[in-house]
Amino acid sequence: MVDRIATHSQSTALLQELMRLQSEYATATLQASSGLMSDTYDNIGSNTQRLLNLESEYSEVTSQSENAQVALDRISVMYNGVGSMLDLLTAGLTNIAKSLGGPTVEGSYLTADLRQGMDEFATLLNTQLNKTYLFAGGAATAPVDINDPDYALVVDVAIVDTAYYQGSDYIAQVQASSNLVIQYGITADSSGFEKALRSFNLAMSNPEDEPTLKDAYNLMKEAFEEINTMQTILSGQATTLDDQIDENTEMLNLLDTMIGDIKNADLADVTVKLAELETQLEASYAIATKLLQLNLYEYIK
Repeated sequence: MVDRIATHSQSTALLQELMRLQSEYATATLQASSGLMSDTYDNIGSNTQRLLNLESEYSEVTSQSENAQVALDRISVMYNGVGSMLDLLTAGLTNIAKSLGGPTVEGSYLTADLRQGMDEFATLLNTQLNKTYLFAGGAATAPVDINDPDYALVVDVAIVDTAYYQGSDYIAQVQASSNLVIQYGITADSSGFEKALRSFNLAMSNPEDEPTLKDAYNLMKEAFEEINTMQTILSGQATTLDDQIDENTEMLNLLDTMIGDIKNADLADVTVKLAELETQLEASYAIATKLLQLNLYEYIK
């Protein structure tokens, strides 16, 4: 169809305006349906880099929070396990004290009680959470084997013996925020644990010998105090992590709001804009229809 000579420039301008309005209307329609300013970063405009930075920070804080929660779960299980170990040591100290106080507990009965206590203590040191041995360092196998041939049954009270330990020396740590890193790992060869197992062994080696039982009692008491300190430290670490997770949650809520302010469309504004664009489009279509109906004959008549 040949362009009308007199209306060519007007038609061109009108078509350009129609294309602009149609593009804006399509964008506004998408915003209304999706609730987003744009489905791509390109159309965010000058806020693109800020949005990318905020989303990166959100991802980092989320990861830190998740890692902190994993550490907190492990610490909670370790705390409870250590508490049970303290109960076993309390029972062991009570039984040894009874033997030292008089012939109220026969050597065979004392040995049986101590053997059970030692076995349960070792089992607690082999505690797992989600297939991870909590007192093994970085090892993937059970860290404690009190039946290891290299681990002596009859011991000297002064000789440290960690031959039962099958784990590594890795100490677990977690970065709970950009400014907080906590070392929370405890390995089963730690001094308190070693003393506990050695005191059980020592008492069982000669359950009717008073000097031996006194040495075992004092050693077990040292173990109790050291392990009690471990539990206190674990409690403090749990509190710190719990507080940090709460702070991270607040930060994530703030970041989510800031990201939403950039990404999310104001539906009220978009609705008003759609109505305005519809009015403009209807008017432009009417003008375009009238203009395109003109011909050269009608113009010069």
